[in-house]
Amino acid sequence: MGSQIEALHQAFLTKHQDPVAWLEQLADKILSVQRATNAFINLDISRARRTAEASWRRYRNGTARSTLDGILVGLKDLFETANMPTTAGSKILQDHRPSHDALVVQQLRQWGANLDLGKLNLHEFAFGPTSASSYFGPVRNPIDSRKMAGGSSGGSAVAVATGLMPLALGTDTGGSVRIPAALCGVIGLKPTYDRISRNGVIPLSWTLDHVGPLSRNLEDIAVFYDLLFPQEHVREQMSAEYGTLNVLIPQGPEGEALDTDLQDRFERAVDAFTRLPGIYLHHAPLPELERIRAAQMVIIGAEAANYHWQWLQERPLEYQPDVRERLIARSTYLAVQYIEGLRARQELMDLYRGVLGTYDVIVLPTVPIYPPDIDATIVPGYDGQMTDVRNVLLSMTSPFNLLGLPALSVPVGKNNEGFSVSAQIVGNYGQEGRLLQAAKIWQEALFA
Repeated sequence: MGSQIEALHQAFLTKHQDPVAWLEQLADKILSVQRATNAFINLDISRARRTAEASWRRYRNGTARSTLDGILVGLKDLFETANMPTTAGSKILQDHRPSHDALVVQQLRQWGANLDLGKLNLHEFAFGPTSASSYFGPVRNPIDSRKMAGGSSGGSAVAVATGLMPLALGTDTGGSVRIPAALCGVIGLKPTYDRISRNGVIPLSWTLDHVGPLSRNLEDIAVFYDLLFPQEHVREQMSAEYGTLNVLIPQGPEGEALDTDLQDRFERAVDAFTRLPGIYLHHAPLPELERIRAAQMVIIGAEAANYHWQWLQERPLEYQPDVRERLIARSTYLAVQYIEGLRARQELMDLYRGVLGTYDVIVLPTVPIYPPDIDATIVPGYDGQMTDVRNVLLSMTSPFNLLGLPALSVPVGKNNEGFSVSAQIVGNYGQEGRLLQAAKIWQEALFA
């Protein structure tokens, strides 16, 4: 339950461990994980060692920069990194070497984080929830390499799940942090829209993109958040007395998993949560879901087509087939449809601000199924008919991207094969501390 980042930092401070020795201890495991999962697009242990040596000098001199100094932190390969490849998982950008770091990368470097092990694999240009479609090969699930890791931040989830690093960053436009977090059994946070800078992050959809962290425990998410927003004291919020908590479970298919075993285990976890004093359970439908999904589809389609327009004309065959197909299909929206989608977004955000004035959090499964086979393109849907696996994986996460609400995916159980049962906890704008608090209460009820 405790922070691995903080434990490593204390070990470095007391000289019981050092950043270089820690990296060396991980070296064989890093190579093994890469062979099994293809989590990294590029991997350079020598470069990471040089960065670790600089960090270790700071510790010896008493000048460590922060709790993250010397800590390996992963970056999805959408984050621009100066003089390092930033490929977006694509052939088109395979030789792209930015001249500047993304803003959040600059912040991490200022804190002394070691970002130099390598960039993490993803669904090409972040336009898919499977990470099975990358120019550099698919990302495989660390529990079973025959299964999907989820996407688009698949490499980030795998690097954290396998213990290669305590923290990694991803992006989330329809669920791309939360879906791989759920399929790989880790924690993933999509913050409130625009809370973490997107400056220098290759976009999919400017209106819907969010930058968010993945970790194996809540404490490490809170440590990162407190460095970003020290005035908010998120870790204190997470550990504060909660008083009462009104929990909304959505009625209907949008609140229920497709897989009956997953749904049964989710319900048992919810029952353990709501037996705690002060936790009150409510059932009600989520309003305007169809309108949310329609606006989301138009906005992401129009903005993605705009960003990729020139490449689609000049280099269409260099895209992965599924990404090319989606970009072309979404490039036909009219300006009036796009503007109406933006207008609807604002109205819907106001509506849900009211919903979360009545309830503290919304709780539902993060994904409705366990990890599909890595080559699966269709799975059974809610109507019993075979449907696109992408739509199924996105069904429970994507509404909260249009709304810009903070949403946290947290494991609340496992099935017999070791795959996670993950819950998505959604809160009001700016209430990330409340989400972490609710998740901590829940996990302690289940696992303490």
